[in-house]
Amino acid sequence: MATTTLNTNEVDVLMQMTEKKKISTYTIFIPKEDGTFIVANTLSGAIIHINDETYYDELAAVMSGDSLAFNENSEMHRHFYDSGVFVDDDIDEYQMALYHHDRGVVRDTALRLILLTTRQCNLRCSYCYEDFRNEYMSDETYESILAHIEISLKNKLYSSVTLSLFGGEPFLQFDKVLGFLKRAKAICDMYEIPFASNATTNFTLVTKERFAALAEVNCNYYQVTVDGFSETHDARRMCVDGSGSFNTIIKNLLDAKQCDYSYKIAIRTNFDEETAKSLEKFYDYIKENFDDPRFSIQPYNVAKMGGKNDENLDIHDSEQAFDVLSRASKVAHNLGIDNQLFMAYSMPYSGICYASKFNHYLVDCDGALLKCTLALDSDCNKVGQLSSDGSLEINHVKHCKWVNRENMIRPECKSCDIFPVCFGKGCPLHTIGGDTGGCDKENLRLHLISNIESLACLI
Repeated sequence: MATTTLNTNEVDVLMQMTEKKKISTYTIFIPKEDGTFIVANTLSGAIIHINDETYYDELAAVMSGDSLAFNENSEMHRHFYDSGVFVDDDIDEYQMALYHHDRGVVRDTALRLILLTTRQCNLRCSYCYEDFRNEYMSDETYESILAHIEISLKNKLYSSVTLSLFGGEPFLQFDKVLGFLKRAKAICDMYEIPFASNATTNFTLVTKERFAALAEVNCNYYQVTVDGFSETHDARRMCVDGSGSFNTIIKNLLDAKQCDYSYKIAIRTNFDEETAKSLEKFYDYIKENFDDPRFSIQPYNVAKMGGKNDENLDIHDSEQAFDVLSRASKVAHNLGIDNQLFMAYSMPYSGICYASKFNHYLVDCDGALLKCTLALDSDCNKVGQLSSDGSLEINHVKHCKWVNRENMIRPECKSCDIFPVCFGKGCPLHTIGGDTGGCDKENLRLHLISNIESLACLI
């Protein structure tokens, strides 16, 4: 047996030995095509690859039985118990899932802000949902953010600070953004609090010199979209003047690869029917040019996100979307490319939207406090205002609709084996809009199993 644990929930403390045991509600048994088995638990995060034939009969008995006859002398049974696959019969696992959500998510003491440094962009992507306008984060807003960080750290409210740059294209006013990050880092350094920054950027403006400057302010993670080769990418991610952006982005990425800094760059690809045709060749290209542990991939499918371009988009249905992501996962594994999507929906609570977290806000150019990047101008999205003295003026009536867990959990979620991963998978924006329909559990489960299988190969 080979095991990896993606999350530590202090299983040994929670599940003290009692006489009667049961199979955890959150255990998933996955038979593989090669005859081996994967046993995973979505609450403890354990993934166990059963690839020794001496355990197969014993495992088959566990999988086929309605009740568990726990054998303390069995190595496999003891291992399953230690990993959370088996639990004590009197454990209320749903309450334990809530407990860990509250402890690890609700009580997270990190400050996480997404900064809309601008509402403008130098690209005009065919699937983009944003309405661009010439608005940039004001000097007053930057000062208010710095004041909030300083007063919060002085009062010991946060254990760390993470600032995520978003737009539009967040680096359109590069010098101003860099200067702000330097001051934010200096405040955190003064209070000896960890500081990190990251960016969702098209990377056209991140030259080698600028990349070096960003490294000095702990900007160590980037999401950069490259939609296949130049023929498909440039047709979807063109500059304002209609020219292509592929060559500039690739040059800047290759320059970044030559640097010695510690960073991570996730190359995101939004697949549609055309780009999916060259998926294998494109990832061969990524392997050849970015065979570096600091680079990873993020395969997604083009989706209708509520923008004016939605009616012109050719998107996959749910089955096709799953097939594309499965292909991408298999290709990445075979090539030895790190796939960020593996982890995104595999760890406990990793499927919870940032908008449903208390310590997570978007700061708009004018200091408005928002929750969701997909509803930038919706009234329900504005839950407060950042004051000049750094205080947060929160409209709690609005904010509670985003963060209350009851808004996410349906009755059927409580006994669902993937509940600890998605915590109901409720999109708070949809819930606020009155969408109370059921979740697409089967598709979510298929994605999760595909990710677990891919992770099991790495054990």
